[in-house]
Amino acid sequence: MRSPSLLLGLVPLLGLAELGVHQYLAARPPDFADYAALAPQLVKLKQAGVPVVVAPAWAEPFVRQAAGSAFPIAELTRPDDSAFVGFLEVSLLGAHAPELEGFPLTKSQRVGEFQLSWRQNPKPEPVRFDFVSAVDAGEVEIFAELDGVRESCAVTQRSRTATGGLHGHVAYPRTRHECPGGRIVAVTLIEDQAYRPHRCVLTQMPAAGRIVLRFSSAPATARLVGFSGFSYFLERDEQTDEAELSISEAEQPLGGQRTAGARGWSRFELQRGGAPGPIEVSVRRLAPSAGDFCFALEAR
Repeated sequence: MRSPSLLLGLVPLLGLAELGVHQYLAARPPDFADYAALAPQLVKLKQAGVPVVVAPAWAEPFVRQAAGSAFPIAELTRPDDSAFVGFLEVSLLGAHAPELEGFPLTKSQRVGEFQLSWRQNPKPEPVRFDFVSAVDAGEVEIFAELDGVRESCAVTQRSRTATGGLHGHVAYPRTRHECPGGRIVAVTLIEDQAYRPHRCVLTQMPAAGRIVLRFSSAPATARLVGFSGFSYFLERDEQTDEAELSISEAEQPLGGQRTAGARGWSRFELQRGGAPGPIEVSVRRLAPSAGDFCFALEAR
């Protein structure tokens, strides 16, 4: 018969074993069954105009695979977070999205292995007009300009799509504007310095002259918020300016932005003044080796 002291001595060992099992289970990443169980609840709780953010970021593809409808493309490829009133954070393993730091928590609930938290943007900046969507809808005139002479870039919806594949160029969609010299203007996606996707206007720059996009339907607002960049994977080593974007309204210059691949997806702001009028966005090449330039612009 074992002595009572020996049995009592096993109690701490059992407690340590139980603690170890608890810590293992708490740190164990969710499996596919856990993501599948989350999906219907996430889709049910998702609200229009409230993007879903996953923390840690490596888990986002698993959540998107399970609940794809919770990630509409316009939200997934947003230029930044400033325009939205709030976000639904899906966190696991105690992680939190650093980009939502400082966004007040309004409510939270547990769903299986995940914590769902609603976070409010304290200073949302609503978008009054999205220039990328205007290009996609054909609400734009596009020209190639050389020595003050403009030549129209015809729109086509039957071009052959092309993707560069691994290490290749960005996607060239079927619907595009085709400019003299084989240059195109179209809506596509590029990745930023964190390899997040952004929807933007691909503008292939001519060797000489510039590409001009003319928008006539933007409403009067206080300012323009813009973003520009290249595929970060392809251009991340380029430190010198490769492209220049200039913006004018009613033929009056508002300002612009110079872009280099190493700077990634870069934000800029321009104040609007005077009477509203047609807005022109012009893009010109600064470096012979510059690749596919892309920009987004919003009136706020």
